[in-house]
Amino acid sequence: MSIIREDWIQQQLILRQAEYTQVQSIRLLTGTWNVNGKKPLGSTEAPKLLHWLQPLQAGYQENGEDEDMPDLVALGFQEIVDLNAVNVVVNSTLTVQRSLAWEEAILTALNQYLGRDTSTSLDTPVQQYKVVLEKHLVGILLLVFVKIDHWDHVKEIKGATAGVGIMGVMGNKGGAAVRLQFYSSTLCFVCAHLAAHRENVIGRNVDYLNILSKVHFGDNAEDGLTASVQDMSGRFWSGAPSILNHDFVFWTGDLNYRIQDTLTTDEIFRMVKSGRHLHELVQHDQLTIERQRGMVLKGFEEGVISFPPTYKFQAGTSVYEKRPEKKLRAPAWCDRVLWKAKNPSDVKLLSYNSVPALEMSDHKPVHAFFDVQVKFQVESKKNEVIREIMMQLDKWENDNMPKVRLFQADGSTSSGVFSFSELKFGVEQSKKVTIENTGLVVTHFRFIPKLEDVAVCKSWLSATPMFGMIPPGEKMDICITALVDETVAHGLSSGEETLDDTMILRVENGRDYFLVVSGQYANSCFGSSLEQLVASVEPVRQTKFTASHAPASSVFSVWVGGAAGVDANALVAPQVSNVPPSPVTILQKVPKELWRMVNDIYGNFMQEKNLFVEAGSKVEIVQLREALDTGAPFPSHSGYSTAELLVRWLQALRQSVVLDEALAAAVASANGNMGQGCRVLLDALPPVRYNVMVYLVSFLREVLKHSATNKLTPEKLAFVFGRCLVSSCKFGLNKDLAYSKAGHVFSLDEQQPASTSSTASTVSSVGSNQLAFEERLRRSAHDLEVTQANAAQQAEKMEKFLLHLLSSP
Repeated sequence: MSIIREDWIQQQLILRQAEYTQVQSIRLLTGTWNVNGKKPLGSTEAPKLLHWLQPLQAGYQENGEDEDMPDLVALGFQEIVDLNAVNVVVNSTLTVQRSLAWEEAILTALNQYLGRDTSTSLDTPVQQYKVVLEKHLVGILLLVFVKIDHWDHVKEIKGATAGVGIMGVMGNKGGAAVRLQFYSSTLCFVCAHLAAHRENVIGRNVDYLNILSKVHFGDNAEDGLTASVQDMSGRFWSGAPSILNHDFVFWTGDLNYRIQDTLTTDEIFRMVKSGRHLHELVQHDQLTIERQRGMVLKGFEEGVISFPPTYKFQAGTSVYEKRPEKKLRAPAWCDRVLWKAKNPSDVKLLSYNSVPALEMSDHKPVHAFFDVQVKFQVESKKNEVIREIMMQLDKWENDNMPKVRLFQADGSTSSGVFSFSELKFGVEQSKKVTIENTGLVVTHFRFIPKLEDVAVCKSWLSATPMFGMIPPGEKMDICITALVDETVAHGLSSGEETLDDTMILRVENGRDYFLVVSGQYANSCFGSSLEQLVASVEPVRQTKFTASHAPASSVFSVWVGGAAGVDANALVAPQVSNVPPSPVTILQKVPKELWRMVNDIYGNFMQEKNLFVEAGSKVEIVQLREALDTGAPFPSHSGYSTAELLVRWLQALRQSVVLDEALAAAVASANGNMGQGCRVLLDALPPVRYNVMVYLVSFLREVLKHSATNKLTPEKLAFVFGRCLVSSCKFGLNKDLAYSKAGHVFSLDEQQPASTSSTASTVSSVGSNQLAFEERLRRSAHDLEVTQANAAQQAEKMEKFLLHLLSSP
């Protein structure tokens, strides 16, 4: 049975799932706790956690019954480590240690104390719960446990994290998520830590949206690549963020929403102390207001807040922080639990409260206890539905052979020739062709590779969908998209790649259609080599690259020396005074594009706060890149956009500024003497790269002269530029994995039958060829992980040398 046939059957099964599914009630506990960097509770202190784990009772169960014990437990922590620069950027060891310690403490409480009859020895270990998955991100930790009775019904477990903190990517703020299938229902748990400060409501709203957009479980290499038909077709998903594509979503965490400043801090303290006005105070809660406006957590529900604000307390007490030597903060419900269900009636909230008894942090934990109706399949009924679906399908397929017609948007028959004019770097262009089933039977179509090829097309092309099934009389649009990314631009600038290809569209049991695709590339400085860029006086858009290496000389006069430039001796001399400096005999030139970007920042934006740290405007960056390529004046823009453009340009170069061998030589010769290592690094660079490196360092030193206003430090700049001056892991990406991620690979056994005539057959497995291909993808994913780790090590080494160069007097 072909994978396309199986795909369609699976879709029909989903549409008819009400015929073979039933529901059962489970108890679900979820909670959140910002532990303020405090050490995890030890095993002897685990009983304290029962206050958090038993929302419907205050202590041990006297009768030993477990009807109120949760079947699923999802607990989110924030600030399991201090959110300092070392923990955020460098040290992940402490995060791992704290995560394991909290996991052990919760397991001890669940298995040794929860629901135990006081007449039973608590020293007798009982495994009541198992860990489903743990995900952490700096200070964020999400733990999911399941009652042992249900272990065999937990499947398709995946986790993901998303950093939305510093520069929009760091892990001081963000989210961790775990999804799973429980019986036949899908659940997703999210633990989030959003932006702080009372006035930063917009920042918190944006953090929520960024977590939604960044968390995609299917692309998480560390969790492995799945072979499910649903993942390959992509048509079971609605296009919404992965988090929301579940039957149930539970969103917990320190969301950091405060009480509106329409109330003074003193008024808030008085209302909290009285305890009689909490319902009035909730009306001023920022999260409540933003949800009513539809700005955040749209469609989610929250229980009635009947407990006092959970922040900010004196650590070790249940007294709000009002000491005169501490900054006075108004109490707030920072810590929340919300949920969303496809069928809202399937979730019933039993309890929603805080836990005053746990006093180690300046936050109080919050827990919510639910009754959830999950689905489970009745196999006999499901097999009957499958049999009915297959009988109908076989009847369609046996009536007639497939007949299709390809036509364009205007209704005319398509010639199969597609031309993309002026393809620009990073800008997609698309063409549409419609395939119509004019016959009486279901038509299967798919794109297949050319003879002896693995991919159905070159990497600059993609087609959506790659395969499909069209019932009689219906149509389906196929979108052919062209995109020149960094890898393709490297090949075009070196002359190793051309924008022409032929795609084969196969109609099963019918004919093949050949789609001839070509494109014209508008040259860009992005993806070009430094040698090519310094060799031309004309804008790159007017330059025709014909060789992989251009001559080192050119007529373009931009020199390393000057107002913002120094030579290599001046950069490293303070650290290598015992080594006689070698004179710079030839002043090499730098690309005019680099000079334009540096000159723009140098002349206009040196005092911009957090330059190179805050992101620029995507629209402005595209406009600036076009101006660089055409030689046109820069349009109106911010300094952040030019700064990000410079970083992205360095990342996109065909070869990095600092070659691997130069970095290796510098590391080998340093031996604790960073000055010596820096000199070896510069001396090992070819002339153009040497010049660019010295020019950039000189410029960054100029930037640091304005640190009082732009708030930049050598450490910040070294971190950013250390990662764009050396080779990136993307250049080591295995072709199989790259094509599969882009949707280019469709490896099927060409000899397998197009259909089956047996009405008693069931959904078949994908087949040995597909399994072999999946194994190749798994190996590719492993190779990518190793390459990423090596690239990260290279970046850290470069960061140290760059920090030395920027910190030298």
